[in-house]
Amino acid sequence: MIKVNLLNDYSVPVEKHQSKPSGGGGSVSSKASMTGFVYVVAVLAVAVSLGYMWTSSGKAIKEANDENQHLERELKIMEDLRRQFVELEQKKQERQGRVNIIERLLMSQTGPVKLLNAIIQSIPPDREIWLTSLEQTNTGVKVKGETRVPDVLPNFMENLEKSGIFSVVDIEQIERREEIYNFSIVCAGNN
Repeated sequence: MIKVNLLNDYSVPVEKHQSKPSGGGGSVSSKASMTGFVYVVAVLAVAVSLGYMWTSSGKAIKEANDENQHLERELKIMEDLRRQFVELEQKKQERQGRVNIIERLLMSQTGPVKLLNAIIQSIPPDREIWLTSLEQTNTGVKVKGETRVPDVLPNFMENLEKSGIFSVVDIEQIERREEIYNFSIVCAGNN
C-alpha cells in the first residue's frame, strides 16, 4: 500500500516500497524503453519505405511524362505525314484524271484530227515554217506554207513520210517572194 502525504509534512517519515520483479525478468521501465525503441524503428522503417516509394514513383511519373511528350511529338509528325499523303493522293488522282481524259481524246481521234496532229508534229522544231492552208484532195492532202529557210523543207517532208499517215510526199511548187519562199507539198495517204 502506498501512502501519500497531502499536507507536506516532512516530519513524518514515508515508507517506500520497491516493486518486485514479475516473472519475466527486467524492470517495467526497461520494457517500456524497449517497446518505444521498436516503435521508433518501425516508424523510421515506414518513413524510409514511403520516401523510397515517393522518389521511385516520382521517377516513374517523370519517365511517363517524357514518354508521353515523345509520343505526342511522334503523333504530330505522323499527322503531318498523313496530311501530306492525303494531299499527294488527291493531286495524283487529279493528274490521273487529266491523263485519262487526254488518253480518251487521243483514242477518239479520227480522220482530220489525226491528220492535223501528224502534220503539226512533222514540223521540225526551232524552224521557221508557217502553214497557210491545208486542203484535202481525192488522193490525199495538199499543204501550203511559207518559210525563210528553204533547206528545212526536206526535213519537213521526211517527217511527214515517217508519220505513217502518208505513203508519198512530193513538193509541188516553191516560189520565192523577196525573202520568203512559198511552198506547196502534196501528200498521198496510205491505203
